[in-house]
Amino acid sequence: MLDAELLLQSVALWNEARAKNPESEVNLSEQDFSDSMLNGANLSEANLAGASFAGASLNGAVLIDAHLSGVDFSEADLSGAILWNADLSEANCAMALLNGADMSGAYLENADFTAATICGADLSDANLTGVNFQDVSMLGTDLLDAVADHADFSGANLKGCDFTGADLTDADFSETFLHGSDFTGAELVGVDFSGALLHGVEFAAANIEGAKGLPDSVVNGSDDDIEE
Repeated sequence: MLDAELLLQSVALWNEARAKNPESEVNLSEQDFSDSMLNGANLSEANLAGASFAGASLNGAVLIDAHLSGVDFSEADLSGAILWNADLSEANCAMALLNGADMSGAYLENADFTAATICGADLSDANLTGVNFQDVSMLGTDLLDAVADHADFSGANLKGCDFTGADLTDADFSETFLHGSDFTGAELVGVDFSGALLHGVEFAAANIEGAKGLPDSVVNGSDDDIEE
């Protein structure tokens, strides 16, 4: 039986049962998996809405198309997890570890990633509208073509991130560290870059209408390098 008891008993047995019953629906909504060891668990297409994984270890877990709205992933370790097209709207991912996680195409509207570590991850084509990324460490993460309007990146370390083609309308990048990041072709209408460190940042073909805190070299269309 595909229930919480089996998952907590053994990830290997859980994955075996899922492989034998690929069409079985999995409903683990509102369950408590706090501090559990669930590395490599196959939770694709599972209904986990409102469940708690606070402090849990989900290294390499597969959560493709999973329903994760309102889930508590605070301080959880999801390094290398696969979350393609997963619904993480309103999820609590504060201080979570998501290094190398693949969240491409995921729906994360209004999720909270405060002080999370999301280095080398993939958020391309993700819906990040209204997401709280305050104080995150997000070095080298891909956000190509993501929709992150009204997202809050303030105080974050975004060194080497790729925002090519992303919609960042009215996002907050104040006091961020953006060295070497790429905003080529991005929508930056109304974005706040006040106090951001912008050395080596690329703004080619970006729409910067109404953006605040950008150096004159960008505002005036200069090809000069952006200095600290």
